[in-house]
Amino acid sequence: MAKSKIIKDLANSTVDTMTALKRAKVLLSESDNQEVNNWINYEIGGYPTGVTLPDYRLVRGNLFGSYFKGSMVSHMTWTNVSIPLGKMPDDLQETLLQVELRESVDSLKKVAENSAAKDAQPGKVIPADFYPIIAKYNNDPYMMITSARVIFGEQCITNVFAAIENRLLDILILLEKKFGILDELDIDVTSKGPEELQDIAEKIILIIYHDQSVTIGDNNKIKDSTIASTIE
Repeated sequence: MAKSKIIKDLANSTVDTMTALKRAKVLLSESDNQEVNNWINYEIGGYPTGVTLPDYRLVRGNLFGSYFKGSMVSHMTWTNVSIPLGKMPDDLQETLLQVELRESVDSLKKVAENSAAKDAQPGKVIPADFYPIIAKYNNDPYMMITSARVIFGEQCITNVFAAIENRLLDILILLEKKFGILDELDIDVTSKGPEELQDIAEKIILIIYHDQSVTIGDNNKIKDSTIASTIE
């Protein structure tokens, strides 16, 4: 059973995710492992464009919006409805419907709170230059889209927090096993040799990414897309 108060506080939800991340940052500041420190910094401050996201920060949403069919004089209008994707190829659907949650944990928390206050689901806005492509794959030249968003449930944001906290718990438990009680927010890395420190770092990276063959801070990049990814 864990003995460190820092672990018990996180397990009992006595501290929030941001506080737990900051404590982990202090603990790992002497580890000199850039990949691990980058993960913590990105969770605290947000992931820059081009940096590979952990899988728990990628969610798939549904396309909703408004459109009309017919002429400006005579037409039928659909408002805030599910927009069909027709025969759009699977890879393009994935690009369209995937939402990248690059925001910091504090920003994500505010997005969830704002969505709850407005009784509206969070999502990303689809730029107008993509509307004709959607109509094309519906094989409907009379389909005129006026607005479109990819929306997702608030539970997706809750799942991000759960994933971060679960990883932090596993990391802290590992550090306690290797270095003892962590409540002073200090670990003596000089007590371990280079090979053991490297082994610990690799275990932490495996905890963060699970089965993903990804290292934070390298040149790995998610496929570039012109579709907006900022959520609101």
